[in-house]
Amino acid sequence: MDRSRILFSLAVVLAAQPPMLRAQQVAEVQLAPGTVRLAVGERRELLATAYDARGDNIATARFVWVSSNPAVVVVEADPSVPGIAAVVGVAEGIATIEAKVGNRSASAAIQVSAAGVAPGPIAAAGAATVLQIEPGSVFLLPTEDVDLRVRFLTDDGSPTAPSEVNWRSLTPDIATVSPQGSVVGLTPGQGVVEVVSASGLIARVTVQVAQTPFGFDREILGVSPQLSDTVRVVVPEQNDRRLEPRRLTWRSTDVTVARVSPIGVVTGVGAGQAELVVSGYGQQSRLPVTVHRPVEFLDLLPQRDRGPVAVPLGGSIGFSATARAADETPVPEAPVTWLVRDTAVASFDPATGKLTGKVLGRTELTVRAPGEGLEGTWQINVIEGGLALEAGRLTLGRAERRRLVASFTDQDGTPVSEATGVTWTSTDPLVVEVDADGNLDPVGYGTAGVVVSTPWGSSDTATVYVLGQILVTYARADGSADLYSFDPGQPELLHQVTDQPGAEYDARFSSDGTRLVYVSDRRGNFDILIADADGSNPVQLNTTVSVERSPCWTPDGERIVYESDAGGVPQIWIMNADGSQPRQLTHGDEPNRQPVISPNGQTIAFTSVRDGESDLYLMNLDGSNQRNFTSSDQDETNPAWIGDSSLVYVVSERRGRVSSQRVERMNFTREVSRLSPEGLMVEDYAVAPAADILAVVVVAEGPSGRENRLYILPLTGDAVPSQVHPESAADRLLSPVFRP
Repeated sequence: MDRSRILFSLAVVLAAQPPMLRAQQVAEVQLAPGTVRLAVGERRELLATAYDARGDNIATARFVWVSSNPAVVVVEADPSVPGIAAVVGVAEGIATIEAKVGNRSASAAIQVSAAGVAPGPIAAAGAATVLQIEPGSVFLLPTEDVDLRVRFLTDDGSPTAPSEVNWRSLTPDIATVSPQGSVVGLTPGQGVVEVVSASGLIARVTVQVAQTPFGFDREILGVSPQLSDTVRVVVPEQNDRRLEPRRLTWRSTDVTVARVSPIGVVTGVGAGQAELVVSGYGQQSRLPVTVHRPVEFLDLLPQRDRGPVAVPLGGSIGFSATARAADETPVPEAPVTWLVRDTAVASFDPATGKLTGKVLGRTELTVRAPGEGLEGTWQINVIEGGLALEAGRLTLGRAERRRLVASFTDQDGTPVSEATGVTWTSTDPLVVEVDADGNLDPVGYGTAGVVVSTPWGSSDTATVYVLGQILVTYARADGSADLYSFDPGQPELLHQVTDQPGAEYDARFSSDGTRLVYVSDRRGNFDILIADADGSNPVQLNTTVSVERSPCWTPDGERIVYESDAGGVPQIWIMNADGSQPRQLTHGDEPNRQPVISPNGQTIAFTSVRDGESDLYLMNLDGSNQRNFTSSDQDETNPAWIGDSSLVYVVSERRGRVSSQRVERMNFTREVSRLSPEGLMVEDYAVAPAADILAVVVVAEGPSGRENRLYILPLTGDAVPSQVHPESAADRLLSPVFRP
């Protein structure tokens, strides 16, 4: 096909382009060819192309064409065919043709010679000492061509007068060059092209010719109906070098879905899928094209109205932009493009949606989708952020695994994103190990610190307590009693938790398992103490002459409910977790004892004999609305909560001369189920949070009389009950409690 037919086809396609739904700002104008030599009366076409900031072709750009010297060259533009103009030689001389769109323009130099006389070089005044070929290196496919230009420079690099030059190829089997500097690649290899001026100046350029496939600047093209996008053909093995679109043949496999112009402008026609087929230089490549539903808006995260986004230095924050149709359903086929204004400050990975801070400073992240106004910009501030762990303290069993999450923080300590690129270490790998992702692996009983740190020196530490599932009081024959923990599957591995003067009883965990509250008689009578889960840092909360028992935490860890005989008769009290502001909740002449708080923190269950029998009562956390829960003719004691609507307790029963105490469960609809076997004398118990294991302290006859024995009773499956043996037959294991 000759050049006139190509330009005619181009004119027809461009004229058929639909109007853009939004105005595109012209960022660059290109004019080809850049140099034209004409004889008087000769006519040539020029092609101008406008591009926006993303490099997309603006097919609807309207150019203003101007000749610097109409007496030498006139320019004739056809308003119906944007971007194409004809130049006609009028008289011998030199003129410049300029194509303008707004404040952007490009120009071409035109030399006109007399008819029948071969044109010489474009003349100018001055002398040159240096020749420079542009471009400085050439990459070509076989049969591909490129026009080289020569710049005449002085020693200081300033441009000066050109003169006539001669071109030649030093490797004509690899690439040839025309007298006008047009290089054509022939066979794969490395060639050299040389230019020599009339004064003897020489310049050379390397020409790399490779038989390598071309492709596209994307893997799939998505476009909205009636909107356009520019496809670029690139050579991946030549650093994604762009091929001149006018030298290629473009075709759509389905023009009812998408049309394509001879310069790679694809316009959506109707919803569906097609392929863009590009041929040239002896090869062909295909690009899938999807025309999607029109996008109405972008759903952006994080929200932009929250101000600048702080990104820690070396850390990453996730961004997302979901294209949505008018009915708010996603349009995943719609392409979104991301742009970081200053890539030296931050980088963005579209595959993961992560923006990573590189140096301290400010930049912008912009996302765009096809359609009017479909754009969003975040102000980015890369800061030397801090580091914070999700938990400062946590308790694990030896069989438990957990991932500890670290977050980058801003200057105010507010978490801004999950931390990446950080280092994890354990202060005691014999207690807990930690991998590169913050996954904790308890190894042995004890306490260890898990430290996370950044390359720039920020760090945070979590204290990890590794304990058994059950906590008991180990009472020795010599009168001492300390707290120990163990796991039901390995009851022989008892781990000592407290080692203090006196005896510790009635221990309870805080709801997060990191603190203990218990009573101790180290000062003579039983007072309340709190400590860390490993027994360290004990703090005595009261030093009264009364006896305190049965302390338990409120779920928020702010207060402690307990029993005290400060008024002569045991009653239920509440105080702050630091021991301040004690307040009595129950009153009367009869004892009220053994308080336990529901998991939601709203209700206290306790034991009372105010109605003659030992029944379970309920009241609000402030002591109001006290009411009988069991109302039976049996004695119920030792309440414990399973969820917020079920209580477990001990029932005492006597049949003739035989007494027994069993564990039962009752929900708020008064449905009762037995948990412990018949015939046992249960003195104390604890039930696992999942209600699948019961730990019971049973009174039984032994070789030396009545003794306490601790049993583990599985409540599900076919597992057999097992006894937990102390180190000595004279020792006792009492007051069991399960870790939350």
